[in-house]
Amino acid sequence: MTNARRVHALILCFAAILFGAIYPVLAASQKDEEKAGREYAESIEKELTIINDPAFTERVERVGQAIAKIAKEHEVNASYGESKIYDFNYKFKVVDSKDVNAFALPGGYIYVNTGLLEMVQSDDELAGVLAHEVAHIAHHHTSRLMREQSKMNKLVALVALAGIFGKVRNRDLNNLLMGAQMMQVGTTSGRTMEAERDADRTAVAYLAKSTYKAEGLMAFMKKLEEKHAENPTLPLGIYQTHPSPFRRVDAVVDAMIAEGLSPNVRQLRGVAYAKATPAEDNSDQYKVVICDRDVCIPASLSDGPTSKQRAEEIAKRINNMLDSGITARDIAENTASSCLVAGNVEIFKVEPEDVKIQKKADQTILAEARSALKRAAWADWLSNECIATRQPMVATSN
Repeated sequence: MTNARRVHALILCFAAILFGAIYPVLAASQKDEEKAGREYAESIEKELTIINDPAFTERVERVGQAIAKIAKEHEVNASYGESKIYDFNYKFKVVDSKDVNAFALPGGYIYVNTGLLEMVQSDDELAGVLAHEVAHIAHHHTSRLMREQSKMNKLVALVALAGIFGKVRNRDLNNLLMGAQMMQVGTTSGRTMEAERDADRTAVAYLAKSTYKAEGLMAFMKKLEEKHAENPTLPLGIYQTHPSPFRRVDAVVDAMIAEGLSPNVRQLRGVAYAKATPAEDNSDQYKVVICDRDVCIPASLSDGPTSKQRAEEIAKRINNMLDSGITARDIAENTASSCLVAGNVEIFKVEPEDVKIQKKADQTILAEARSALKRAAWADWLSNECIATRQPMVATSN
């Protein structure tokens, strides 16, 4: 192809891009959004397998419509998109797919994969996912993203045309285009993150007015994160373009507090939260775990509490200790009484039965427990320092 023909082709190409950028099909009114959503739905449903099994659909419909009703009755100020309420006829459909995913289309169309439904263990978790998707629709995120994408497409086209008509050298033109395209990608990605943050925050506002617990949204986030850590090939689905889990969890905690809820912050953040779990080799034997490290494996006492009861009590004391602001320096071993203490509070005492089942000296058990708790205390301190640098959210629902 000659240089002249190449330039002519480029002009036609970018003129087409510019034309498309100037005249995009953008959803603005309720009628427009519903029309766009209906057309998108008709198109994608040709490629999807929609199932009508009541075991899936009735639950999704029940929970989804409860959240949709709240969205249509309570306006929540949008940090991204628009907060104006449209009386959409929300439709919830189940897709036969193992991918852990859900997505929303303009006008009230929400699709949930069976893979996601198999992962949620409670209606609270499902409500959290559906509230997030309803928020995308209620705050008109798709329309806003389309408008911004249109502006960036126009920028790329204008840069290209300026380079062509200005007789810019090919190499320089490529550089100009690359810069404009990178700006387009970066801006779109950033706006997508803004939409996701707004959907999370708005979902909490909806859940606060519902019969479902907002903690369900957090529980599902953590569950998906853990599954992905176990299997990195697991598709992230609805969380592919979301903010990092650490910041997302804390942003949701902020939103819950702003809505007047009283979340268990330590448990929801999961950074340094002690819990009692069954030991791997014996379902009747429990252990205390924090920050993925074993603190201790308390035995059942012949004339006292069971292993589970002791583990739950020890975990409770550890969490209370961390809530009170105890630091790593305050954790110590009292070898004379075979106790681990934090300040003046006893965390747990090593009993003869513990030594017997672990086949370790009491000093070794105490030293290992102290090491695990010191690590957790440092993790908790670092987490608090990171969170202290963020501005707290404010209540936004009306």
